[in-house]
Amino acid sequence: MSELLEKHVATATADVTVPTTTETAVIASGPVQVPSATCLVHIRGWCQLVTGAAASAVTVRIERGSAAGGTLVGEGNSITLGAAAGSREVMSIEATERRANEESVSYVMTVQQTGATGDGTVSQAAIEVEILSG
Repeated sequence: MSELLEKHVATATADVTVPTTTETAVIASGPVQVPSATCLVHIRGWCQLVTGAAASAVTVRIERGSAAGGTLVGEGNSITLGAAAGSREVMSIEATERRANEESVSYVMTVQQTGATGDGTVSQAAIEVEILSG
């Protein structure tokens, strides 16, 4: 069984605009210390998104780094919206990866709308990073 070595949680309540179909960073973990030569990293992200006009789906991703466009961790699958564009959607994602010979790691959660002609807004978000033995 893995042992928890380090944990970091970041939250945000400031609105983040998600321009039409642009992949947008909505929250970053900041650097999390890695106290072991090798580890398993478990990342969870969550946000509330008010979708833009004509949006039909949303893709949520976890990426390495502090900005959109980093290395994808896990998968970034498109999720068909459960309500009409302009509705409030709750999005969550989890991913894991093994890291070695790192002093610290950083992750960002991104959101990208599909088919949107209007901007979306993330009203709150959270990201949790756990560094586990193994």
